[in-house]
Amino acid sequence: MPPNMHCTQSSHLLTALLTPTRTTTSPPAFLLPAFAQTSPFSSSTPCSARKDHNRNRGVSALRHTGLGKNQRLSVRLSNLPQPVLDPLRRSVVKVDENHGLWGFFPKERTRISTPEESNMHGRAWTVQELRGKDWDDLHRLWWVCVREKNRIATTEVERKRLGGRFGMYGDHESGQRVAEVKGTMRCIKFVLTERWYAWENAREAGMEDPEVDLYADVEGGERAYLPQEEGEETLSLGSEDDARTDPTQRLPPPVESTVSSEARVRV
Repeated sequence: MPPNMHCTQSSHLLTALLTPTRTTTSPPAFLLPAFAQTSPFSSSTPCSARKDHNRNRGVSALRHTGLGKNQRLSVRLSNLPQPVLDPLRRSVVKVDENHGLWGFFPKERTRISTPEESNMHGRAWTVQELRGKDWDDLHRLWWVCVREKNRIATTEVERKRLGGRFGMYGDHESGQRVAEVKGTMRCIKFVLTERWYAWENAREAGMEDPEVDLYADVEGGERAYLPQEEGEETLSLGSEDDARTDPTQRLPPPVESTVSSEARVRV
């Protein structure tokens, strides 16, 4: 023992040297990334309270948290309008009788139609009937069907609102009415498709016809149809057939028979 070492220090040193040390074992290799993780498990930022000194913080109509003792509103209860419960004292609101929104309601201008009113409808237009209509009539009929579909959809929403979970009467009649309206719209599309194909075929035929000028300015006085003259021939046959079709060449005169009339009688 060194001469300058205190007896207490020497005893502590002997205890540390004589005490067996605990063997340290390292964790398995697949657990090393877990020990090396320094970031928190959650990727979200830590929630910290906002200190913006807002007195209305925490006021919510959904959570029924009202105003505090020191909070005041700019509107007083005495200044709020009061509902008029007496029908005689209510003011009459002027409504335009020809307003476009009336098209979403029945003709009687009620909320919903009765099943009898919904069932009073005709059949759908057929393709044969629509083929005789011009473009303007088909356009007007199409938008009449669109408005009828919107009216039926509005009535359906109101019926579900009033009927609740169990529904309300009139679903079957409204479904039949919608089916007739959709049938008319389907036939209109079919007729317009037919006309488009007919126009496309006529355009292709006009492009191949030399007597038709599709690019002529008809409004400017140009002619779209240019018929050829009578003497012009568009067909050109082969060289062997030119002599046969040449109008300038005449047929050879018939050969006179040398047989006499008496021989013909005898035969």
